[in-house]
This record gives sequence, C-alpha cells and structure tokens, in this order.
Amino acid sequence: MIDMEIIGNRIRNLRQQSSLTQAEFAEILGVSFQAVSNWERGIAPPDLDNLMRIAIHFGVLTDDILRPNCEECCLGIDGGGTKTEFVLTDSNGTVIKRILKSGCNPNDIGIDKTTEIIRDGINNVLADHPFLKNVFLGISGITVSNHSDVLKNELQKRFPALSIQVQSDIFNLFGIDGNVNMAVISGTGSVVFVRQNGEYRRIGGWGHLLDRAGSAYDIGRDALSLALREEDTLQAPSPINLKLRKKFRTDTVWEQLNTVYKEGKPYIASLASVVFDAYREGDENAARIIDVNAQALAELLNVGVDIYGAKPEAIANGGIFTLHSDIVSNHMSKYSNIKLLISDLPPIYGACKMAYTMNGAELPTDFHQNFKKTYGWCENEHT
Repeated sequence: MIDMEIIGNRIRNLRQQSSLTQAEFAEILGVSFQAVSNWERGIAPPDLDNLMRIAIHFGVLTDDILRPNCEECCLGIDGGGTKTEFVLTDSNGTVIKRILKSGCNPNDIGIDKTTEIIRDGINNVLADHPFLKNVFLGISGITVSNHSDVLKNELQKRFPALSIQVQSDIFNLFGIDGNVNMAVISGTGSVVFVRQNGEYRRIGGWGHLLDRAGSAYDIGRDALSLALREEDTLQAPSPINLKLRKKFRTDTVWEQLNTVYKEGKPYIASLASVVFDAYREGDENAARIIDVNAQALAELLNVGVDIYGAKPEAIANGGIFTLHSDIVSNHMSKYSNIKLLISDLPPIYGACKMAYTMNGAELPTDFHQNFKKTYGWCENEHT
C-alpha cells in the first residue's frame, strides 16, 4: 500500500535539500504551486509522469520515492585538526559510505572554511542518499567562541530537512562508551572532558597558542626547537635533527622554516612521528620530549579526578594514543594512576552512534558488531 504521507515527506526533503521553494519547484515541473503543496502534504500523490520528472530532476529512482519503508540512515562526522571523517551507516550499523576531508578545526582555518568542508561532505552523502535524517557532528575547537552556533545555523539553513547536532569532538569518545565519565584526546591538539550529571567540563584545550598539553603539535614543536637550537649553537646534530633533515630533504632544519610557518599547526603536529622514531632507537632527547608532554597530559587527567571527581579511568583517543599508546601510557604512569582505556573503535563510531540515538531511538544490539565488521573495508573517498 502506498503511503501518501511518506511520499510527500520524501518530495519535500528532496526539494528543501536543493534549496527550492514550492513555487520554484512547481515552475521547474510546469505544474501549479497547489499541486506541489498537495503532494507534500500527502493529500494526493503525483501522477506517473510527474513522479518520473521529479526523480529525474533530483537524480533518484522512482522506487526511492515510492517504497513503503525508507531505511533510516544516519551520518556521523568526526572533525579534527588534521582530517574530517564522514561515515554513513544504515539502521543496523553497517557502514555504507565513508569520506575523508582535510581538518576542520575552526580555530585553525576559520569558521567559514569549516562550514564549507562540512557542507561539501554532507552534500556528497546526500547525492547518493537523499533520505538521510540525522547528522551528528563532533568537531574539534567548535566550542570556542560562537563557532558551534554559527556552524549549526548555516547547516540548518542549507539542509532544513535534516536533524543536526553540533558538539565538541570529545562527545564522539563518550559515544563509544557510555559508562566512562572522563575522556582525553591527544592528536593535533589535546583536551580532557569530564561528564557530570549530563554536563561536560573541559580541562585544557585552550588552543596551540596557549596550551601545553602533550599534543602532537607540542611534540613536533619541541623537536623543531631542539634541532634549531643545535644549529644556532653549532652543536653536532642529534638523531632528531638528522631525522628532520632527512624528512625535509634539506641540509639543515633551518632551511625548512618558511614551510613550517606556511603550513602551520597540522604540519608541525605531523613531525611528532620523528620523535617517536628516535625514541624507539634509544635517543635520550626524544625520551625527554615525550616525558615532558606525557606529564602534561597526566596532569590534565589528574585535575579531572582531583577537582571534578571523575573515576580514575579515561577513554583515550587521537593519534598520540592510537599510534603510540605503549610509549605514552608508560610515561604517563609516572605522573598519574589513571587507567587509560584505548578503544578498538575510532571516534567516528561514537559520532555514528550519537547520530542514531539523538532523537531517542534505541541502538540495535548488533550495531557495534556491524560497524566494526564493515568500517575497515568500506572504501574511503578522499575529496
């Protein structure tokens, strides 16, 4: 049996996602404004000719408009300083589409560029899946100033048919494990959040101009400072210095300074890998750099326990933990007794889970299993 209300809602969603008024849409199809209004209100469905013209105009199948049950798809977005990930799942947690874009922290690139990256990613998803309903965004740096409101307002104007939530990227971690009340991210930047009675308290995360919180940026900056100081004082180059020169393909680190300033925070953060490589080869300078930054991370977590009463455990994520958890955890244990929980799922899983449940829906029991099984092999689209 054809459900005229469902058909009407689908036509309305397609029209709104294309930013067309009912009058504009009627003119394109050569029908009356009242006809479009009746379709969308479920009073009368379009005839076969108009149904085909609607499908052709929006690039969908007529079956997509007519089918009795439209599978509920949800979009999770995890935005950091280095990359932004979009993952679309079906109602059972199976990954349908995955897109990777450049970093979208508004404090690095500005809120206009952040909005552009997010808007383009959502458009990419809607091109193949026009009946998307829920979108959850966990974005690094979005809670600074009024960035969150600006982004949500711009997206809601562009996609009025979508239900959209915008939060800090730490929410993606809390989405992974609802039983943990403290989470730490250490990637390009670092921040700790404590969850108390439905409220979230941020510790650190001031931004790279003020922070010293054990992030990849901090470690990469320390490596550059060490190498440049050696060159200024005519010291023999350390292993870190030599590795940087090799990476830069220059005779000195100084020669790369213009590029460092031009590329900025994400580029400096990418140099943290040099320090960990040197550490694994027994370099003492690398050990000192990692220890100083591990202590800074530990101190943030200690505040969560000592001041805000969090349990002495924290779910941990970000490149520093996912790539170097053994080293960082070992050094942090010197300064804190807090247990680090390294999830076997990426933060984007938490975003997808939040997207599914944001309107009160109960998560299917196989959601976690289906996501984990399909996330790894789903083809990435780099745009």
